[in-house]
Amino acid sequence: MKTKTNALRKITLWASLGSMVEYYDFVVYAMMAKYLGAVFFESGNAQSAIIQTFLVFAVGYFARPFGGVLFGIIGDVYGRKRAFLALTGLMTVSTLALGLLPSFEKAGILAPILLAICRIMQGLSFGGELPGAATIVGEFSSTKGQQRNQGWFSSLIIASTSMGALVASLVLFLLTTALDDVQIISWGWRLPFIMGGIAGVVLLMGRSKLEETAVFKNQTILPGNPFIDLLKNNFSLVIKGICLTNFFAAMIVVNLYYPYYISSVFGYRPGDVYFATTISLVFSVFALPVLGKMSDSTNKVRMLAYATGSYIVLSFPLFGLLYIGSLWSLILFLIVHQFFIALFGSAYFSVLTTLFHVKIRYTGVAFCYNFVFALMALLPSLLTGLLDYAHTPMVVPLVLSCLAFVSFLSSIPLSDHRPWKMI
Repeated sequence: MKTKTNALRKITLWASLGSMVEYYDFVVYAMMAKYLGAVFFESGNAQSAIIQTFLVFAVGYFARPFGGVLFGIIGDVYGRKRAFLALTGLMTVSTLALGLLPSFEKAGILAPILLAICRIMQGLSFGGELPGAATIVGEFSSTKGQQRNQGWFSSLIIASTSMGALVASLVLFLLTTALDDVQIISWGWRLPFIMGGIAGVVLLMGRSKLEETAVFKNQTILPGNPFIDLLKNNFSLVIKGICLTNFFAAMIVVNLYYPYYISSVFGYRPGDVYFATTISLVFSVFALPVLGKMSDSTNKVRMLAYATGSYIVLSFPLFGLLYIGSLWSLILFLIVHQFFIALFGSAYFSVLTTLFHVKIRYTGVAFCYNFVFALMALLPSLLTGLLDYAHTPMVVPLVLSCLAFVSFLSSIPLSDHRPWKMI
């Protein structure tokens, strides 16, 4: 039993580190939107450059469902480990390449085209990362004697994404503190991406030593395409998974939008926003495992309903904190925001992975998760347009509350759901 526990911890460690590095690589782009807009697009219209930067950000998310399906099929047919190694290599190459791209001043229209290609490669890779990590950890933690810790270990995967965002926020805080805007636009913007590429090489070497899950090794591989099987025979489960993911995806994507939104709309200094974001992500890293452990002793579906229902009630008062204008109110706002992500995320993957049978699990989880994130990738551009049209910052909580309501409604029928055994 002790040997199995130690093996599970090792697997969770490498899965979590991978999610952390991949999430860092993916989100640092959004956090640097202000500078990347100046580097890769014409500088005549700053607002237009920001919108174009977020649209390229969305391109990466649009690629995620395709990557999720691609690596899901690889994972369901050839093994979880092979899918993991392939996607890690792709993310490493694309992130390092992004940090070496020429600017618009040097390459003209070729610069944003190359940027979009790198984002597509990142999106394909990230589409398989988190669902794969959740599937692997979920299957290893489903072995005899480990079921009582499934929420705990699954929550560590989500916590690792917060750690990745935390590292990104900390790096950008140090970058904006050490360099002025001219230096960052000139060369400093490259550093976070080059760092991510180097970390990916280390990750690839560590993941090469992972074992395949016993659940996958013990199954009989059926002929046919898992994705076709998913849509043809399990479409109702796909709809449930998509609706459930709405709130989670929206909260995470908007979290990446906050550095621009808070500094531009409420007048906070970018350095203060990055600092407050760093503090809130530290909170998230510790809160997720605690709430994950709590989910192991309660009804996980009920936790999802509590998270979405309470957000609907508290969203507008929460955004009222930003009008106070102090650093402490900003920190409190972001901490509460992270609490809702943690409360929902601590049970989310444990519920989603058990919706699907092992023969289509990786594909099912990846498709539901990434399909919604691809749609939510439009949120930054949509919210920027709505803010310009409505002239009120409250469009953000209004939109988020509507998406929370969809997830709340979708969680109700799941209370009677008898999930697939992790076989």
